[in-house]
Amino acid sequence: MEINQNHYYDVVKRFLRLVGQWPYQKRKESLFFLIFALFFDANVLFTQAARFFVCDNLQCIFETLSPHVLAAIIPVKIFTYQFNRRKIKYLTDHLYVDWNFLESEEERDIMRKYAENCRWHVLIYSSYVYISTVSFTTTSLVPRILDIIFPLNDSRPIMLAYPAYYFVDENEYFYYIIFHMIICAIMCLTALIAHDIMFFTYVEHICGLFAVVRYKFEHAVNERAKSRTEKNTIDPDYLYYKNIAVSIRAHQKTLRLAKILEDTFSLSFAVQLLLITLCLSITLVQLSSQLHKSAEAIRYFVFFMAQLFHLFCFSFQGQKLINHSLETRDNIYHSLWYNIPVKKQRLLMFVMRKSIEANTITAGKIYVFSLEHFTTIVQSSMSYFTLLSSFT
Repeated sequence: MEINQNHYYDVVKRFLRLVGQWPYQKRKESLFFLIFALFFDANVLFTQAARFFVCDNLQCIFETLSPHVLAAIIPVKIFTYQFNRRKIKYLTDHLYVDWNFLESEEERDIMRKYAENCRWHVLIYSSYVYISTVSFTTTSLVPRILDIIFPLNDSRPIMLAYPAYYFVDENEYFYYIIFHMIICAIMCLTALIAHDIMFFTYVEHICGLFAVVRYKFEHAVNERAKSRTEKNTIDPDYLYYKNIAVSIRAHQKTLRLAKILEDTFSLSFAVQLLLITLCLSITLVQLSSQLHKSAEAIRYFVFFMAQLFHLFCFSFQGQKLINHSLETRDNIYHSLWYNIPVKKQRLLMFVMRKSIEANTITAGKIYVFSLEHFTTIVQSSMSYFTLLSSFT
């Protein structure tokens, strides 16, 4: 059964519309949802910043700083789309237009496979983030529940969803504060998810195009070798040149999309990576200092694992793009290129030269997102954790 490509991108579209980032959204509607998302993030940033002024020790500052850094990442992600609207629209256009240039059912099957994998990645990622958010925020209700089930002489200390200061009596207005915190957290994380899953969709689409290019080159080379053994066929040289020309154009278009993707997100990722590294280190400090409090320790462990998962997903997508860009060269090398006349092998050599250098996703043209560098960031966070621990 033929499935329209809209099916593969419907979840991404809904998330982006909720935060006013969908490129084809009406301007007024987009502006309304954008302001709506920024309003809730500003609520979080303001109440967290207010708590810094009532903190009387370094432990309190560290406790507030970690979620504050996370809230600061949200506008960075949102404005990445706002400041790169043309590039984002260009990349989004290709999610739909590129399907029209697929020449065979095999190529369409390849793109369907990558689009379906992307849809599953989007669903898993968004579900995990929401589950982690709900788990982190609702643990603040545990002391109140225990006061009802196992009452003590004195009420247990209040545990807010995240460190903040609301300028009111927290005991009296506890449930109002918690409700506001949960709503704000969900809205902020919706903006984060929208940014991330759209980026994942772009990467998966480009990887799918690289897979189609590999198929085209393999088919072009093998088809020529097959044509030489058959009678009454079209001139093998003409068929070869035609197929190779189409394959080269497809490869150039894919390289151009990968370059635009890198240029669009590179600066934003540099800022995000700095904040994420800082957030990981501070969260580890908080986790180590709260080990004697099981509820708090569980909260910070969930928060830490969510940050690791967030960074791992970007590293995994970066590694996937690297592998797919290099596999084009390897695929040509393992094809039947030796059956082609030496003079005509030069066309393949040009493509192989272009594929020697991997396409990457970087943070500020310095840090390359890959599984190898993922461990480097974790090690750096551990080093900063050790340094910060000496001040607490």
